[in-house]
Amino acid sequence: MTTPLHVPATLATRKGAGYLAEQAADRTVILTNHGRQTAVVMSPEHYDELVRTLREAADTLVAGVADLVAERSRFRTVDEARARLHAHG
Repeated sequence: MTTPLHVPATLATRKGAGYLAEQAADRTVILTNHGRQTAVVMSPEHYDELVRTLREAADTLVAGVADLVAERSRFRTVDEARARLHAHG
């Protein structure tokens, strides 16, 4: 993807949805209102790529946390858990 195209919302309204779709096929379009970013229009392929990347990052994070928890946890047998429970009671 190339550098995003910043388009004032008023211009996008005048040019129409077809214009936005055409521009978004090549690059991300950022709609602005008084210079502030208000919306983003992108191709379905770019959107799918972003979603896929976020899911992969979330999966990596969850796997990393699960590994940390597994390293710090010690599974006990029922008898060990019962003995510990009674020892504190």
